[in-house]
Amino acid sequence: MQKQYSTTFREFITRDDNGRYHVRLGPQVFSTDYQFKDVRIEGENGGTSVSPDTLQAKPWIMRNLRHEVGFQHKKAVAIMFGDPCFRRERYSANQRIAYKNALSNGR
Repeated sequence: MQKQYSTTFREFITRDDNGRYHVRLGPQVFSTDYQFKDVRIEGENGGTSVSPDTLQAKPWIMRNLRHEVGFQHKKAVAIMFGDPCFRRERYSANQRIAYKNALSNGR
């Protein structure tokens, strides 16, 4: 019988000032940048780089990292674009008429 765990396997921890995402996968904490160029296992003494052979042998690491980092990035972008500075108000009817008149008069 398998042991029932009370915590999830994949958990987002934080995004640091350098833009690295820290994700817990099982008992290990991985950190990576958004483009997955540098994947590290974080420990008490700092991070150790994960070799490409390990990533090929264990494809679940990259699959879970991509899923969690992509989800957190989409969430951050949605919050950013929800800001009032990114909202565009629709042009009024008079503004649209003036624009179309300017186009037809300019030809």
